[in-house]
Amino acid sequence: MPKTLLLEAGFLCLPDNLFATNLPDLREPVGQALRHEKLEFSRLRCWVSQHRIGILIEGLTDAQVDSVKEVRGPKASGSFDNNNVPSMAVHGFAAAQGVQYKDLITREVDGEKYLFAIRSVAGKPIEKSVARIKDAVFGSINFSLPAWSNSSLFPQPPIYFTAMIDDKVCEIELDGLKAKNLTASHDGLTIKYHVLSGAQFYPQVLQQLGVICDTTERRKVLETRIRSILPEGCLLRSEGARISHLCYYKESLQPLMLKFKPEYLEMPEAVLHRYMIKHFSLLACENNRGRMMPAAVAISEKSRPQSQEAVMRAAELDDHFARLMQLWRSDLETLPGRLAQLAGKFEKDKALTPEPGNLLARCAIWLIPRLALESSVVDINLLISLVAEGERTRIAALLPSTGFAVVVNCIGEIPVFKKLVPVLQEICDFFSGRLPAPGNVAGQVLCLALLMRNHVMSDSGELIEPSRIIALLRAVSFRLDIFQAFSDIFPEHNLVRRAWLQTVVAETFKESQPKLTGDSFLSSYEFDPASFYEALRSWKDLTAADVESISALFQRLRSKVEGGLACVEEISDCQIEKEIVVPLARLEKLPGVNYQEIFGFFSKEKVNIEACLMNLPPVLDDTNPEHASRINLLQRLLRQLGRLPFIVKEKVSGKK
Repeated sequence: MPKTLLLEAGFLCLPDNLFATNLPDLREPVGQALRHEKLEFSRLRCWVSQHRIGILIEGLTDAQVDSVKEVRGPKASGSFDNNNVPSMAVHGFAAAQGVQYKDLITREVDGEKYLFAIRSVAGKPIEKSVARIKDAVFGSINFSLPAWSNSSLFPQPPIYFTAMIDDKVCEIELDGLKAKNLTASHDGLTIKYHVLSGAQFYPQVLQQLGVICDTTERRKVLETRIRSILPEGCLLRSEGARISHLCYYKESLQPLMLKFKPEYLEMPEAVLHRYMIKHFSLLACENNRGRMMPAAVAISEKSRPQSQEAVMRAAELDDHFARLMQLWRSDLETLPGRLAQLAGKFEKDKALTPEPGNLLARCAIWLIPRLALESSVVDINLLISLVAEGERTRIAALLPSTGFAVVVNCIGEIPVFKKLVPVLQEICDFFSGRLPAPGNVAGQVLCLALLMRNHVMSDSGELIEPSRIIALLRAVSFRLDIFQAFSDIFPEHNLVRRAWLQTVVAETFKESQPKLTGDSFLSSYEFDPASFYEALRSWKDLTAADVESISALFQRLRSKVEGGLACVEEISDCQIEKEIVVPLARLEKLPGVNYQEIFGFFSKEKVNIEACLMNLPPVLDDTNPEHASRINLLQRLLRQLGRLPFIVKEKVSGKK
């Protein structure tokens, strides 16, 4: 009879930076972990918040699926005498495995033949496998924070642990806590425990407590409640990612309207916004013209907040803004003078050179020639120098990533810099989420440089997800290999490429795009986001036969040249090779990784490439001058073809 298994770890308050990448749907990693344990189930539901990680597995079979186990025994050589009589070692091995010696089979391992026993292993009953299931389920969750102890999987110690199969409590532990049949609700700092009569009643109990499983439904509820408390003429600033983030972690979903003194709006909006995000997790409000209003929406920690809570939190916000205002006025006294000195240097030299060690300048030096933006060098260097001055202010020291907003409010009437005010304002709007990208190319480069710098700097004050950099590259159509960019600009930083590509795979699956080839794509060493997404649109009609055909061509090329020495380019007398080399050379000079052009090249030149592969000797001698031009051509073709994301890159054993 199918069973229901509940596993829940309860916490006081998990941090909201629990995951390094985009907010995950735990059903995928947990489902994979269960299937790895050979468990069959009908439905999996997950509850994640600051207070709990709950996993409900429904329709579980009574036991794990039976499996076949192969056990290696003695070497085949010497296991039988000349009369084919088995040795004592063979008899002993067969008896130990519970099989007859005549049922043993021979298999080759690393060139040596061994005897193997094949036996069926019955799956363990679910009741005896719960401890392993618990470790597999919680171990599949990829937290960004270190565990609170060497023996734990969680960044915080749990305060209770629930494990039930149907109506029975499991005899297991988690971080020293014995499993119980309860869950908890949180009302501020007050915790109330609720007894569960069965695992199957867990969703109903949480629903009664106001805890919603689906994050999409959570967001609908929160947005409806926010609209009900907004005064007339006041709108919630569009912050889709932050609202989703709050909905993922918060359970109460009870919004509060906080009002602060209008005089604080004298400070740059970006400064106020960053402060609200960093210290209060507030959602900013604006009018119908997009200007910030002296109001913000907070989320209460109480399930039934009292009106006095909003008053107290608004007073606290006013107090913080008053101290922030003092810093701002101090910067207003010093920054304009420094900007005037900077303007004097520019008027004298007609250019500004960023100071040595400026990471934004390091990014720009790499980006400018690859994006062919030499004509914008003066403006880009001006922006970098201005931002550097802004980041030296007391406000920017307290709130990183606000230097550009501070500067734009202090330029005043300095003629040299006035033309850059609209660009700086676009940069402010981009980082506040009001623009997908600046319209000015110098502003686009600076935004990319800021995102890349903050991505590698753990103390930048802002966690930059790969998806944000990818979105900017797509919006401005910058063609570049972003992995190569990070490798060259920040060689000391270990970029987690797989996390970037997993983000892409998850998004393409949602959009029903062609499925990419598992580890072949996830292990890629290069990635050009703008080119990749443009190519995806043209690959909607790509069939499995198309992928198989082009992957087969890749394998044939690879079998001929992999493992050999790289040959220098030589002019060939073969007409077919000459016809391929010209468009191939043009392809190699394109910026970034132009997936669409690569696919188009191989689709058009496939017949000529197949002709190059015909009538080749079994082994291409890379020391033979007669083979040099052909080897060089095949190596170049292999390099380009291997860049396509759907190529199956199976291992081959050297040259043939």
